[in-house]
Amino acid sequence: MGIVANLCYSIANRYIDGKFRRAKMKRKFQDSEQYHIEYWDNEAKGKPVFLILHGLGAKTKYQWYDQLKVLKNDFRIIVPNMLHFGDTRPTKSVHGIQDQVKMVQFFLKELGVSQYHLMGASYGGLISGELANQYPNQVEMLILVDAAIKYVYESDTERILELYDVPSVPEFFVPDSHHGLRKLVAASVGKKGIVPPAFTMPRFHEELYAKNIKDKRLIVHRLIQTREEYATREYNFKMPVHLIWGELDELIPKDRGQLFLEHLKGKATLDIIKDGGHMPNMNKMKAFNRLLEKYIKLQNGVN
Repeated sequence: MGIVANLCYSIANRYIDGKFRRAKMKRKFQDSEQYHIEYWDNEAKGKPVFLILHGLGAKTKYQWYDQLKVLKNDFRIIVPNMLHFGDTRPTKSVHGIQDQVKMVQFFLKELGVSQYHLMGASYGGLISGELANQYPNQVEMLILVDAAIKYVYESDTERILELYDVPSVPEFFVPDSHHGLRKLVAASVGKKGIVPPAFTMPRFHEELYAKNIKDKRLIVHRLIQTREEYATREYNFKMPVHLIWGELDELIPKDRGQLFLEHLKGKATLDIIKDGGHMPNMNKMKAFNRLLEKYIKLQNGVN
């Protein structure tokens, strides 16, 4: 592994650690007979809770770092790693969506959290949607970002395989080399996003993807297996719902946001971020954070 790759990883890590430090986020662990859960918490007692769930790929620390500054003054921010990501792991071999939902519910109960604002992206958006649907009295506001919810088709699988020249969808989302990681980053940021050269990525792949490859690919495999089940799911949220989509999302195109809005009978907002990719919270941070600020003001009754 080259000096440049190590240097790039070190610089990025220091930058992200600084964001977490300024938001007073502390790395913590919750241990039980069922789970070992890694999470970050600013421990802002007396403030409403804002729970954020990450998507497939990197662990949560590398997906939500720029949103902390928007939330840190008004919320207790809790950002966990999902099962098989980072240092979060179950004591039994489980990989399904409902397994993730069950883990989050257990985690929140152990923390004594009964109500919270919820935001999830992509795979984390599907988990968030299930949490809000199953536990409507707990979720005060729901934000779904390019969510893998209801409208994910077989044609999406075929398009990904052809567009990115990969043998399978699990191998695309959980690459076994830094070259594969570059393809995933390119897909996540979209056509107009900045994609670092492959030689900067070996250390990122080693730290974020090389561990737990089998379990992470099983997660993707289970997601594909249950696609039809979630396609027939009825969602009738009771809380304010905000949908955000990247205009140039090639993984879950923006028309799926419109379809989901129609499924909700218009009882939500839909914002399309210009030039945003699949993870607009990362490649269009300023535009994304402006929307986040707007939703919080609406929730608080501020125009």
